[in-house]
Amino acid sequence: MPMLTNWIRKGCASWQRRCPAFGGFLRQTFRGLSRSFLVDLKNLGEVVEEFSRRKGVWGELWGELSRGLTLERRDGRPHALEPWREVSLAVRIVRKGRAGLSYTTQAKPEAVRRAAERAYEAACFSEEEAVIPEGETLPDLPSFSSEAFPSPEELEADLISAEEAARAAFPEVHRLERAVLSCGEESLFIFQTRGISATFSRPSWSFLLSLVARRGEEERTGWEWREVVRREDLSPEVLARRAAEKAVALLGAEKGPSRRLAGLFPPEAAVALLETLSFSFCGDEVAKGRSRLAGKLGQRIFSEKLTLIDDGLYPRGLESRPFDDEGFPQKRTILLDQGTVAAFLYDGLWGRRAGKASTGNARRPSFKALPRIAPTNLYLVPGESPLEDLRSAEPVFEVREILGWHTADPISGDFSVGVSGLLYQGGQRRPLSGMALSGNLFELLSRVEALGNDLTFYGSLGAPSLFIPDLDLAGS
Repeated sequence: MPMLTNWIRKGCASWQRRCPAFGGFLRQTFRGLSRSFLVDLKNLGEVVEEFSRRKGVWGELWGELSRGLTLERRDGRPHALEPWREVSLAVRIVRKGRAGLSYTTQAKPEAVRRAAERAYEAACFSEEEAVIPEGETLPDLPSFSSEAFPSPEELEADLISAEEAARAAFPEVHRLERAVLSCGEESLFIFQTRGISATFSRPSWSFLLSLVARRGEEERTGWEWREVVRREDLSPEVLARRAAEKAVALLGAEKGPSRRLAGLFPPEAAVALLETLSFSFCGDEVAKGRSRLAGKLGQRIFSEKLTLIDDGLYPRGLESRPFDDEGFPQKRTILLDQGTVAAFLYDGLWGRRAGKASTGNARRPSFKALPRIAPTNLYLVPGESPLEDLRSAEPVFEVREILGWHTADPISGDFSVGVSGLLYQGGQRRPLSGMALSGNLFELLSRVEALGNDLTFYGSLGAPSLFIPDLDLAGS
């Protein structure tokens, strides 16, 4: 691998000039946060405790600490080698039931003290209500043990193997646009003056590949992406072949006639539907009447084939941890039970307003913002049908690409999008593009007839393939 070796030798020189510890950083194993750094966090928590006691308020120090290494190739050549180490700290002060927040990226007592002062000033004028956690017992979810930190050469070897796998699987692969492999570790810390004091750490691995397939003058793009907690759950070569298959499968696609037929949404398409649906299960949106499911608790709204779970303790889930961003215990919540609306997601404030306990679903959109309700590991329970069995219900249209799903209305559920995919009919497979699909998400999910056994997570959202017996496709 001489090209990479030379590139690292030359490219890292500038890094080493800016950061003398960079060479050692690459050589060391990834052993988690050092003991001294954790001691620093403890001391920073004491700063918030002393400030809160002096002001007679409730205080919290929340921290997110991460570091890792990313290697990127473009057009089959090394492009970037990026180590990172980030510290994000937020101080939340609650005064007379109102919350103020400030933040810093400096793990120093004086920086945290200034953040506490700013948070206190914000709380004095804030209209943001807050509920103070009572220090409930946290679930037993130990931090993951650290894994060996790979060398740049090892990351490069994995990326090259993935690129070679894509080319070997399909000769139509013309260009490998981008390949990225990243590994890191994230640690979360929360200290409350009256509440909990806890930490949780986990590793993370992610892989992205985008490529172009060509036949004649026609080109199609394909991609795959995964983020997992454990390296053994990530297979770059398998994902690379899938990305190539996606691109090659749509070569020669044409617009077909309008028709009604069965529809199949594979996991990557089903996850898009699920992401939009998740809005309706947020307790604040329910209370505000913006959720279409408001007042529907206990009613069967969806297909009885659908069971939807938000599991903050899901094994190896990206969002699994003992505590949420308010310090409440994370839980497993069944939101849909065989099509029946069974529960909603709550943080402390909206749970109290609804007369419910927090479900442990407070999340910070960033360390610069107060927590708000969001799912953790949200997934549809898979069925028993292999994907090939669902494809055999001909004629069936498998949705491979959705154009414009971001325009779907999460409140009403109405959508109008462009789709491309594969038509299975008469024992043959025909690619179609430029088709239009419109309707209502809630009505669509009420007609799900079968689920695949292929539950796949994209980030913290997971879904199996969804089979719907009748779709109205608009074409030529």
